[in-house]
Amino acid sequence: MNRLISRTLFSVGIVGALLAYRFIPQSSSSGVVRVQQTLMGTVWNIEVVDHGHPVEARRAVNQAYDELARIEALMSEWRPESPISQVNAAAGKHAVEVPEELRAIIERSVRDSEITQGAFDITWRGMGRLWHFDDSFRVPSRDEVETARRNIDYRAIRVNGNSIYLPEGKNIGLGGIAKGYAVNRAVELLVKAGFPDCLVDGGGDVRVSGTNQGQLWRLGIQNPRALHGELLGVVRVTNRSVVTSGDYERFRIVNGVRYHHIIDPRTGWPADKSASVTVICDDAELGVVLDKAIFILGPEKGMELARAQHVDALIIDPQGRQYSTPGFARVFDPR
Repeated sequence: MNRLISRTLFSVGIVGALLAYRFIPQSSSSGVVRVQQTLMGTVWNIEVVDHGHPVEARRAVNQAYDELARIEALMSEWRPESPISQVNAAAGKHAVEVPEELRAIIERSVRDSEITQGAFDITWRGMGRLWHFDDSFRVPSRDEVETARRNIDYRAIRVNGNSIYLPEGKNIGLGGIAKGYAVNRAVELLVKAGFPDCLVDGGGDVRVSGTNQGQLWRLGIQNPRALHGELLGVVRVTNRSVVTSGDYERFRIVNGVRYHHIIDPRTGWPADKSASVTVICDDAELGVVLDKAIFILGPEKGMELARAQHVDALIIDPQGRQYSTPGFARVFDPR
């Protein structure tokens, strides 16, 4: 009999990302403004050290959330009225003029697809809902996967000025990049508002600035084969982005095979070379992209990509073996 297992923390929409962190408490929580909201289909947490100005800090946090809501309205393919949904609706018919900001992230996405040799591809949504991890889950047939996979090809995107054209059957989903971009924007706004010591967490995609009341920010990384909350270790960072992807939050096990939500766009099947990947770099947008790509590529090629892009990474393979860059090891305290 098939054995089905699911552990889902949050519903996912545009982002489809994991909450892979548990914040490590500091000795005192006074002087910190913390606000949690649900946006982009996931739970966001923003923390700001207020430096004696809690009212102004909360105002800055509210402005950051306003920016996140603006980006969601622009880039969520789940909103029929959004510009990206209009591009998808016009596939095979005509080009659509989009805001310059959206055109720029689509162009960066194409560049990122080339860098990752197709392991990252925003046309993944062309597979539709072939893979879904709710009560109606089933393993699709090989023919179904192959037919759907033919709709994935970032090279089919046509950009002319601010006009975007997709061939029939193609569909863009910005979940693999937009949340990282939004994390960057929120941190930039908080720093500009005069609060350089802050943390923005978009469902597990984190960027920190400055310190947490004089201490490095400490983020716990989930052990991919343990109960939720059991940590593999803690990273100590400042002015960095930390992103984790894993096969342990949205999955089913059928006949001994783990099927999870991180799909290799080159094959149409769940990636099977990694159990968890954490990337540390300066840019949350790049971190989100590379984290998923390294997960899909696996230890050997994933480490090559990390070194080529000058980011630090920890890869845990399905057998529990760990691979890390020297830079990652320097900031990682294993449990």
